[in-house]
Amino acid sequence: MTEQSNLSRRSFLTGAGLVAAGLAGAGLAGCAPQTPAAEKPTATESDLAATGAEAEGASTSATEDIWKIAELGEPTETITADICIVGAGGTGTAAAIQAADMGLKAVVIERLAGYGGSFIGTEGMTGLETKYTSGENCPVFAGAYNPTAPYGVKNALNTCLNYHHWIPQHKLYEAYFGQMKETIDWLESHGIVFADVIAIGAGPKIWHVYDKGNDASPGGHFMQCFGAEAERLGTEARFNTFGRQLIMEDGKVAGLLAEDEKGNVIKVEAPVVVIGTGGYANNHEFLYGVSETKNVNIQALGMECRDGDGIKMAKAAGAAMAEGLGTVMWCGPVTLGAITATWTTDAYSAGVQPTLWLNQNGERFCKEDLWIDDFAGAGIAVRNQDRTFVLFTEADMQRWEAQGPDGQVFSFGTPGTPLAKAREDLMAAEGCHVGDDLAALCAEVDLDAAAVQATVDAYNAACAAADGLDDEDTSADEEFGKRAKYMHAVDAGPYWLCEVGDGYYTTCGGIKVNEKAQVIDEEGQVIPGLYAGGSDAGGLYGDSYDVKFAPGSQAGWAVNSGRLAVKDAKEYLGK
Repeated sequence: MTEQSNLSRRSFLTGAGLVAAGLAGAGLAGCAPQTPAAEKPTATESDLAATGAEAEGASTSATEDIWKIAELGEPTETITADICIVGAGGTGTAAAIQAADMGLKAVVIERLAGYGGSFIGTEGMTGLETKYTSGENCPVFAGAYNPTAPYGVKNALNTCLNYHHWIPQHKLYEAYFGQMKETIDWLESHGIVFADVIAIGAGPKIWHVYDKGNDASPGGHFMQCFGAEAERLGTEARFNTFGRQLIMEDGKVAGLLAEDEKGNVIKVEAPVVVIGTGGYANNHEFLYGVSETKNVNIQALGMECRDGDGIKMAKAAGAAMAEGLGTVMWCGPVTLGAITATWTTDAYSAGVQPTLWLNQNGERFCKEDLWIDDFAGAGIAVRNQDRTFVLFTEADMQRWEAQGPDGQVFSFGTPGTPLAKAREDLMAAEGCHVGDDLAALCAEVDLDAAAVQATVDAYNAACAAADGLDDEDTSADEEFGKRAKYMHAVDAGPYWLCEVGDGYYTTCGGIKVNEKAQVIDEEGQVIPGLYAGGSDAGGLYGDSYDVKFAPGSQAGWAVNSGRLAVKDAKEYLGK
């Protein structure tokens, strides 16, 4: 847990998650160390102006400081390409393979040691009207814009736009959703295998889950295969190299300045640059600076190298930011210290169960079974509190150890399958406090014991009223409407009081793009030759992930946006 110097009490927890431990043997990258600032050559003010960057010291406020980009010396090497792709995750690798398909010379700049990026933390992507979700396999979804019609492109498009209050562009959704069928076929033609098409919770059955082979995760196997395909097609890639600054000439992109791990500056001369660096999930100062996040404890799940590099270099070159820059794919409670090598654990499953959730005032703040229906919504509810806790009893723990979780947790926490390691993992976590005296536990975490007891008493009364009701009945919980089957009293110790951070998978807001993934400036004009996709591009969401209506939409957007960018770039280049 790291304290921010300029943001009171805010903490940022990182989880290697899904990646480092389990995928090391798969040839996927770990995080490459950045060159210490003191060792970097200093550029002149005119050098920075030529690339569209601001000189050091030009911005003095904390808000402006988060946008600063690295200073660079003179290039020691120059390479040329039709397209320079920054980032080798789902977006960048898709762009590279699409470029090879179209006969374009691409060079990939990647800060990690190989292909993978944050995409290795994904499990599947949304797909509409694909061969797996067409005809008799096309779902009819009660939560859709048209609940009696097949859940195809138009129905899903309107459903998602309504969910996002029509903040995203209609044309962007048309381009993205309309290309899904082709993209699934395209991926399979390049060696990707889909294991199944399933639903998340009560959502539509459109989540195309990747086969994971013998690897630790589906996303890891996907990127191992995808990276091998890019190599097979002859893609030039510079790994352990950071994209730093865009080169602009006469208002058009002319290339990129990059820096390798030794501090050497590389100039890439290319009339097209595609930015796909994965967003800013691990840059806590940037995240707090641009988002509405209030919770002092937040935890990124996934790769630890998402620092906002691409977003910052685009802004320095004149790019506008889409509405909702601070949109984050929140997923709710994560017990502090319980998640290390991976988040697909029994401890994670226990932490998100619909027990009693408390804020810094010892009060409930949402219906706790919200997580089961819409984990993104639950994550926002947690985000809006200063501090958050989950409270349950030894009886709850013993029930989970015998019968499994009360509610389904993705693909790994299943009712009926015991949470055999939840106790061990939680007991070892710094955020977990267990004891017979609830007031004493409250003192350990600086909660008002009297306020917590008042909340517990009211909650227990609601649990008593829920006894004997139909499982789905919500009437007993007059304050929030939690379903009766999840109303378990907190009436006897030992008590488990866990301080939780708000977990999240990725950031979703960023550079403003149009339906072709072209970057837009502050005047609403296209910046010629500049494209952005994946988590670097904004405009796909309102305030949260639309997991209820398009599970895997960000993963699908990553691949589709990379392809959209290169398809348009070919026309731009006249080739």
